[in-house]
Amino acid sequence: MSLNCLRVVPHSLKKPRFFHLSYLRSSSSSSSSAVIVAMSYTKELAAAKKAASLAAHLCQKVQKALLQSDVQSKNDKSPVTVADYGSQALVSFALQQEFPADFSLVAEEDSEDLRKDGAQETVERITKLVNESITNDGSYNVTLSTEDVLKAIDSGRSEGGSQGRHWVLDPIDGTKGFLRGDQYAIALALLDGGKVVLGVLACPNLPLTSIGAAGQHSPNNEVGCLFFAEVGGGTYMQPLDGSSAVKVQVTAVENPEEASFFESYEAAHSMHDLSSLIAQKLGVKAPPVRIDSQAKYGALSRGDGAIYLRFPHKGYREKIWDHAAGCIVVTEAGGVVTDAAGKPLDFSRGKYLDLDTGIIVTNQKLMPLLFSAVRESIKEKAASL
Repeated sequence: MSLNCLRVVPHSLKKPRFFHLSYLRSSSSSSSSAVIVAMSYTKELAAAKKAASLAAHLCQKVQKALLQSDVQSKNDKSPVTVADYGSQALVSFALQQEFPADFSLVAEEDSEDLRKDGAQETVERITKLVNESITNDGSYNVTLSTEDVLKAIDSGRSEGGSQGRHWVLDPIDGTKGFLRGDQYAIALALLDGGKVVLGVLACPNLPLTSIGAAGQHSPNNEVGCLFFAEVGGGTYMQPLDGSSAVKVQVTAVENPEEASFFESYEAAHSMHDLSSLIAQKLGVKAPPVRIDSQAKYGALSRGDGAIYLRFPHKGYREKIWDHAAGCIVVTEAGGVVTDAAGKPLDFSRGKYLDLDTGIIVTNQKLMPLLFSAVRESIKEKAASL
């Protein structure tokens, strides 16, 4: 019989755990008996948190140097290139230290451009940064060569899929935000059998307090959040410095007029006009909060806003690394994530998400109203073309 999934809460456990319900058929009988086997991802989650934190500190170092440099260099994409590759190399290295056998990583980058003529200086900068991060952490007594770093980057060439376990990484989600000194995220998730079972979002510039009223910058300069979620275990947030975590929940707002919504900072990434029409139909009074990256998912998971709308322009295909970690961070905090047709996101089909029009995120109480407004708005926009 088919494999099913249950969420079961044993009396002896405070946190629910994820269970697979499998069936064993006796050889002497036609009857089937159910065997419940607990599937905990505690070790994987700890490794993911550490890997994402290491990468976040590397990115912070690069961004700090970028912002202190002259204006002309801020138009140069090389700093984000160094941070992007360095982040992927570090995450790949750290995860392979914990799970050397049967390691699979679906990630955004590969080393092809770094192996071309003229890229040696960039590769050396990346290697230096990665080794400094490893040394500062103190957990690994190793120095990586440039070839080690390139191989670590190339470990992210997996295609993913519905079989086995696959890590999913966006080493810097929100590269334009990174270059501006605004929001970006290191987004890491684990797929098991095509389902997202854990996710970590390291958001180095996200304030520890709500961005709903104060905008995306903290008045007290207290920034740096790590969101993490395990299937069946809820969502937690802690400062990037590693101090104690708190459980977070999406907002309980029911009245759309009291809701605020997030959307992409860049108009090239999402159709702002469609989002505006949806908000108008809902009666949303607050202006949109526009920030880069999956930091939006993190902010939504702790109740900073009530809705996230993403409608890419025609022809764009969403990648799994742009949503896997954020999706479980929100759903484990009590939220709902679907495409514009109301279907859950399917991460089991390889690198791409096949979606109807876009992605909508909110709490369970607002979703029926939001879904209705989305369908009406899409029809109106199509009719006006």
